[in-house]
Amino acid sequence: MRECQRQRLRISPTKGKQFMRNIYQALGRMTAVWLAIVLLAIASPAFAHEDHNKLGAGPGPTAEEQAAESRAPAADMANMHENMADAHEEAMEHHEEAADANRTFGQRLVSWLGRLHSVIVHFPIAMFTGALLVELYGLWRRNREFERAAQVMLLVGVLGAVAAAFLGWFAGGFYLTDRNPVLMVHRWLGTAIAVFGFVLLYMAGMSRRAPERPRTVYWVLLALMTIAIAIQGFLGGTFMHGGINHLAF
Repeated sequence: MRECQRQRLRISPTKGKQFMRNIYQALGRMTAVWLAIVLLAIASPAFAHEDHNKLGAGPGPTAEEQAAESRAPAADMANMHENMADAHEEAMEHHEEAADANRTFGQRLVSWLGRLHSVIVHFPIAMFTGALLVELYGLWRRNREFERAAQVMLLVGVLGAVAAAFLGWFAGGFYLTDRNPVLMVHRWLGTAIAVFGFVLLYMAGMSRRAPERPRTVYWVLLALMTIAIAIQGFLGGTFMHGGINHLAF
């Protein structure tokens, strides 16, 4: 009976290839839409929009400003992270006030997309963590039928990570460097998670097509991804819940 159930759940190589092909085509269409939105935002006067400076986005100060900052009390630098929550709250209030102003469509789009970042981030956190737990449970029970569920969760996590990273660039501004080190790490770690998620998704698909291959590397990388997402969530929380010590007991 159990063997019959496994036969029904097993996916043929042809169907598996078609399934992955459909996924890549859907991702290609989504990428094209997102690129169009990015180009529209860059062409908008709101590209460097109102709240990025408050969050510490963008390159650092000039040489004269750096010299002035070096003479500032050390306590001012220590309080920078404590003030991030206040800056985020002010940014949200500014968003609400600006929403009623007479703005162009591009300006409204940039502001709205940036605010969606905090909504989307929960999906990759939950899905990647869930995929790891399902994989570990299947390993403990020695049942490979759980791999399919983990792969679906991984797919949703990758899509969520890409969307969160994409929207995060609108929230933090399109800068390669930031004077706020927490924001800079948060920016590039989130981008790396989105890119590396495709590697994990590819490895999961390969393991389904070749079940005889060992999966130790995949499990280790999935665990590292989960740790990276936990760190990313902690850094994101510094902007929402009181600075770098927001988890202090």
